[in-house]
Amino acid sequence: MPGFIEQDSWKSFLDDFTKRNHFRATKLEVISEIGAQQEAKYLPLVGVSFEPRGSAEGSVEIILGSETAKDERHIEHLISKVSRIAPIIGTTGFEDGLGFEDQEGSKTLLVFEHLPEIPENVSKGH
Repeated sequence: MPGFIEQDSWKSFLDDFTKRNHFRATKLEVISEIGAQQEAKYLPLVGVSFEPRGSAEGSVEIILGSETAKDERHIEHLISKVSRIAPIIGTTGFEDGLGFEDQEGSKTLLVFEHLPEIPENVSKGH
């Protein structure tokens, strides 16, 4: 993952990333030694945050879905011992998501989904 964010900028970068991309549809995928596993698809981004100290020091939390944990479309994904964070830049030059790598080499990809559009030539009433 080229273009890594400096660790001392993680908190502010992730706060800004959340503000720029709040409620965008996402796909969350974890790639580890057991292979790739999709955790969620088409859930809106609620937030991504870094914990610089305390019991969760060095972890990143990704929250997708609704803003409350009571809703079944709510996912909180914790990445412990994060070692690297990189923006995923699409062919258009805009952010397409984020890549995270932990100290054990597992990668987590948070990628923005492009929702299909309804064609304009669909006739009304049919």
